[in-house]
Amino acid sequence: MMGFLLFLVVILFLLAVTDLIVGVSNDAVNFLNSAIGSKVAKFKTIIIIAAAGVIIGSVFSSGIMEIARTGIFHPQYFTFDKLMWIFLSVMLTDIVLLDIFNTLGLPTSTTVSIVFELLGAAMVTGIIVSFENKAPVNEMMKYINAESVLTIISGIFLSIIIAFTAGIIIQYLCRLVFSFNYEDKLNRYGAPFAGIGITSIIYFLLIKGLKGTTLLNEPTNEWISSHTLVILGILFIAGTLLAKIFQVKVRLNPLKLVVLMGTFSLAMAFAGNDLVNFIGVPITGFLAFENWHASGIPADQLYQDYLASNNVIVPNYMLLIAGIIMALTLWLSAKAKKVTETEVSLGSQQEGEEKFQPNAVSRSIVKSSLLLGNLFSAILPKSMFKYYDLSFEKSKIRQATVVQDKPAFDLLRASANLVIASILIAAATSLKLPLSTTYVSFMVAMGTSLADKAWGRETAVYRVAGVLSVIGGWFITAIIAFSVAGLMALILNKGGIIATIIMLAVVAFYIIFSHIKFYRKEKKAKEKSGKLNLLEPEDADIFESNKKRVTENLKELNHEYGQVLLALKNNDIAVLETTHKKLKELEEFGFKLRAQSIRYIKSLKTDDIKSAQILLYSSDLIQDLTDSIVNMSEECIHYMRNLHRRPDNDFIKVVEELRFKMDSFFSIIRDYLRNNNFEQIDYIKIARDDVRTFINTQLDKQIGIIQVKKTGTKQAILETNILLQSRDILAVSLRILKMFRKYLQ
Repeated sequence: MMGFLLFLVVILFLLAVTDLIVGVSNDAVNFLNSAIGSKVAKFKTIIIIAAAGVIIGSVFSSGIMEIARTGIFHPQYFTFDKLMWIFLSVMLTDIVLLDIFNTLGLPTSTTVSIVFELLGAAMVTGIIVSFENKAPVNEMMKYINAESVLTIISGIFLSIIIAFTAGIIIQYLCRLVFSFNYEDKLNRYGAPFAGIGITSIIYFLLIKGLKGTTLLNEPTNEWISSHTLVILGILFIAGTLLAKIFQVKVRLNPLKLVVLMGTFSLAMAFAGNDLVNFIGVPITGFLAFENWHASGIPADQLYQDYLASNNVIVPNYMLLIAGIIMALTLWLSAKAKKVTETEVSLGSQQEGEEKFQPNAVSRSIVKSSLLLGNLFSAILPKSMFKYYDLSFEKSKIRQATVVQDKPAFDLLRASANLVIASILIAAATSLKLPLSTTYVSFMVAMGTSLADKAWGRETAVYRVAGVLSVIGGWFITAIIAFSVAGLMALILNKGGIIATIIMLAVVAFYIIFSHIKFYRKEKKAKEKSGKLNLLEPEDADIFESNKKRVTENLKELNHEYGQVLLALKNNDIAVLETTHKKLKELEEFGFKLRAQSIRYIKSLKTDDIKSAQILLYSSDLIQDLTDSIVNMSEECIHYMRNLHRRPDNDFIKVVEELRFKMDSFFSIIRDYLRNNNFEQIDYIKIARDDVRTFINTQLDKQIGIIQVKKTGTKQAILETNILLQSRDILAVSLRILKMFRKYLQ
């Protein structure tokens, strides 16, 4: 038993490292969102500042693992062996749950996850103990710290409502003062605004980041609490002077100072306070193991009065190691970047590719908001709306944001995000109110986005759907964490050593498989993004870059068209389904390409009509080609899946000849495009006429066969569809060549 329990402790530490990685990958969005979204500095600079904050915060952490000791359950009612099952259940569940959210790119609360995992595992284990001891049902709840749990749950609702409301109101007022074109007003109001920001951030650091740590002792904390107004006044004056000096002497935008300081302080506070979510359970298990080993009492007889009556303090070297692991994760984790991208995209001032699809709820919310806006327009005076429109004028938004590699939002909103979040978290901490840092950071960002009109008629239903998905994910986090941890505790309690080994293997396999699949998916997404980026460079020759992209599209479509006909010939449903999946991806790419082309056209000069036409017409023609091949593929899949009679051998021979003729024609089109060889268009027309004559002849034959042999309806639809769609594909391919020839001349 001794060896197995030691093995569990080692496993807990290994799981702690994994949990640090997956946990930080999700929580990084809390302090990286504003800096990355506003592009306040180079990505490496932002990560270095955040990593420094994380390492310093972890070193100065109090290291008191309260949440795993007595925060959720009462350890004195559990024996040591039961406690180890609880902790192992929690860690296994937490790693899988957070990794799922990271893979989906959704921010969630690591505090909520660990709380409900402890609650679920402890409750199930308590029920098992009660049954084993034949205790009455009404004693089953004695194992749970119900008051603490209810306080944390209430904090979820407080976080969402308060943060979102504060974000809307404060950002609205900031934008009224500064507007989007704020360079002139920054000279007058920039330093005082930065002074307010620096004051709130430093005070937040004192209250939330350093309170209770080894850096500040109890008398110092009491002095800070009793001299709050004096400290705030001094910080404001010092912050304003500092911002003004930087603004005048080194031409540094004071808002950049606020964003970088805010990023550091939030990262430091995160490490100092949320470290317990990742290593609290393993450390508590290790110290409980040491106590059990020294006691000499059997594991199933030693109740954990030690944990109930003693603070669990983590050694400083462990805190430092944890901080370094978190800092490295910030730098290396692709999943951390994905979670950050989700929050940045939901708050982006720009139109772009939306990550979420609208639903009935999001449409209803947007529709209700529009009706409410119309009501206010009818009631409030027009002068108020005139001043409002001046600050939120769309031309100023475009002037401030339409640049290459543009930020998702400006420095004013980034500063507001950090300042509002700092104030709310610091105020709640000083009043001992439960607020989730993740919920506050996210909802503040969404509130400021709404106030900035980032959710316009073009994007509102998508952004609202995204926010609802994230918020829904928070509540799902609690439900899944509670249920899965409870189920895991039941399996481990009843299955013992064998169940432990199996569950460890399952989780290890899942994590490895998840990362492999994620990186493959991201690599594929990067390749797709690279195709769209052919239009991005400012100095790109639009004609040549667009022609190159079209030629590559034709090559892909030619291959998939041939694969559809080949699969039909060989009656190979597996190849056909694989090809259809690729075609649907190309169809989705076509939609994105058209949207990207429109966005790029909007940034062109008004006299550059030729480039705009090339972008629009080429993307539309490629989409027509794709739709025709997808339609043909769907018809073939429907026919083969439903086990209809295989087409006659005569038609299979027609299909094979058609495949070769179309492949040859596609090759000619691509070669002429690649070499700008548009002078011999008559030769291409002759090649087109040859294929078209073949298709028309076969269509006439098919009509005759249908009339004479009374071919089955499904078979007739399939055979005529292949010929009709091929004729459309032939026509569109030549139109593409003619279009480039026209604009080159």
